[in-house]
Amino acid sequence: MLYVTDTHAFVWYIVGRLPNRVDNIFKSAETGNSTIFIPTIVLAECLYLVENGKIKLDFEDLLMRIDMSKNFIVTSFNFQLLKLLPEIKLNEIHDRIIVATAKMLKAKLVTRDLEIVKSGIVETVW
Repeated sequence: MLYVTDTHAFVWYIVGRLPNRVDNIFKSAETGNSTIFIPTIVLAECLYLVENGKIKLDFEDLLMRIDMSKNFIVTSFNFQLLKLLPEIKLNEIHDRIIVATAKMLKAKLVTRDLEIVKSGIVETVW
């Protein structure tokens, strides 16, 4: 199974606050049974949260663990994603990039963001 994570879900995974159903999605990636794509914008938002004292974690260690993982894959913002943005009618540009990533990869989006869920642009799970 293929998933894309939004920032909220990824941060809650890191700090151990996900509900069991969603945590099981991340655990399935840990065991090699699924793949979770992490948009670079999600990692940039994590860095912002660390630098502003909103979450405590070793960002360099996080990047190293992701880099070593086969089932957590970082995806970059690129021209192909940019071309999808005009058709994604959401308020936040970060959300538009994350949704475009899920759409491009034909993956389910792990999010509880109500605007994204209600939009129906991509399949969401929480």
